[in-house]
Amino acid sequence: MKIYFVNSFFPGLDKAKEIGTIVLKRKLAACVNINDKIKSFFWWKNKLSNENEVELSFKTSFNKVTKLIEFLEKNHPYECPCIIAFKVDKANKKYIDWVLDQTK
Repeated sequence: MKIYFVNSFFPGLDKAKEIGTIVLKRKLAACVNINDKIKSFFWWKNKLSNENEVELSFKTSFNKVTKLIEFLEKNHPYECPCIIAFKVDKANKKYIDWVLDQTK
């Protein structure tokens, strides 16, 4: 069975911690990493924007990846959030087994 990394970006550390905690409690992911040092530049509504953001990186299983994406989209503060999932093609067996066990 495969595991996935799911990444998303949030406007502040408090919201990121809140979402990360809920995801873990619901067993939608085995692990959440928070990087609060992101500077994003992007076009939004015909205007070039730059914002400080917080990146969340989730590790989850194939069985939970769709539910995790749906949860993030429903609970995200952005109108058009970036939620991207990457299938992990190779990883050590112990880590894969741990992620799968945590997301049962």
